[in-house]
Amino acid sequence: MRGISKQFPGGLCANDHIDLDIYPGHIHALLGENGAGKTTLMNILSGMYRADEGEFSVDGHAAQIRSPKEALAHGIVMVHQHFRLIPPHTVAENIVLGIGRWFFSPVKKIEKAIRDFSAQYNLPIHPSSRICDLSVGEQQRVEIIKALIRGARICILDEPTSVLTPQETKELFPILRKMKSEGKAVIFITHKLEEVLEVADHITVLRKGRVVDSMPSSSLEADREEAKKQLACMMVGKEVILKVRREQVRIGNEVIKVEQLRVMNDREIETVRGVSFAVRKGEIFGVIGVAGNGQRELVEALVGFRSFSGRIEKTSEKFGYIPENRLHMGTVPHMSIAENIILTCYRDFSGPLFLDVPLIEEHAHRLISSFRIVAPDTRVLAGQLSGGNIQRLILARELSQNPLFLIAEQPTHGLDVSSTEDVWKALLDLRRTAGILLITGDLEEVLSLSDRIAVMFQGVVVDVLDASSAQQRVEEIGLMMTGGLKKFDRGR
Repeated sequence: MRGISKQFPGGLCANDHIDLDIYPGHIHALLGENGAGKTTLMNILSGMYRADEGEFSVDGHAAQIRSPKEALAHGIVMVHQHFRLIPPHTVAENIVLGIGRWFFSPVKKIEKAIRDFSAQYNLPIHPSSRICDLSVGEQQRVEIIKALIRGARICILDEPTSVLTPQETKELFPILRKMKSEGKAVIFITHKLEEVLEVADHITVLRKGRVVDSMPSSSLEADREEAKKQLACMMVGKEVILKVRREQVRIGNEVIKVEQLRVMNDREIETVRGVSFAVRKGEIFGVIGVAGNGQRELVEALVGFRSFSGRIEKTSEKFGYIPENRLHMGTVPHMSIAENIILTCYRDFSGPLFLDVPLIEEHAHRLISSFRIVAPDTRVLAGQLSGGNIQRLILARELSQNPLFLIAEQPTHGLDVSSTEDVWKALLDLRRTAGILLITGDLEEVLSLSDRIAVMFQGVVVDVLDASSAQQRVEEIGLMMTGGLKKFDRGR
């Protein structure tokens, strides 16, 4: 890729004359803050977007990439962070879609190919399984098999480990190395620096739409911690503290108590089965589990989106909510930053007849500055912001109202190290005056922030651990998350 540039409406320059070289038999990591332009660049390479400027060459010959079809003709396939699968359909039916026109149904042929690739790459998956019945890790295997069946020579993986357990992440790396050994190129977008150092042959760092540096991973510091600091500094332009200090805080009264909560999902299947816990002022109560084990239904019951049986007792209605779906649940994409900031407190900015626009603008400017939201002005639409800046916007709105209880659902999912650090600090600051329910699938996050940790599997709390003991039981927690270890199994 040479001189690739892309600008979006509102003056947001996502890519500014970027050069990128990808070699066969290499795992190439693409790093950068949220909004640095990584996903935009890969969307251009995979044909999802068209570049405003720049050119491509494949195997030394000039190439046109203006659509996913043209990218696929060159063997370029992207596995997106949010999987492009149809839940009611089977694995084989999902893979057939978009492959081409067939006179007779190709499902049987595809099922054989799925079995062949499953065996070759150690990606166990049954062709006739429905997507809605698969775990997130299994759905990712489907996306990788789909890319391989389509003849991927350059496979782009966008945040491939963000929803995986530690065990599933370990299983993914040998697959990437096998693809590499066969001469395929893998482009690996991630914010997890430990993983970059584990598998990448080459690293390219973007900042504000430009390439800051591109280097072989062997050129980094030999010490892992120093190498991570080196990469983090390149990403954000300053030294980043990759650990946060959780200070002792006085524990107060319960802010919410849940007893024998049972919740049905959209298919009338009970996905939360008799869950009980309490969150106290001054603590972060972490709930960790693989996505799809009842966490979403639990949160929806707590915030009033879903009916339930059991008891939920709140000591105050003054609570905040940071939803997992930040773009469509946390914001209104086609409304401005200023409008989104007052969505849950607009009465505080109302005059006798109309909203007090100057007061709203002043409030928005103050929060933009305090929470370091990167935007030209308050009139920029929320949908035009990067994921990290949307999350800062939601944090600014929810925390500025001083809640006594906060539900933070996957608060750093897909965020870079700098944004993650800011979110963690904000939650720990709020912990002084409120109780926080943290729902996450990130083991490092729950260990870094939580005072107590509940492990959830198939709608049941398998065990509740104190943070002090959890640090020594990481493997055990990972097994509990996947059903490999029950509470009564410990000590056997």
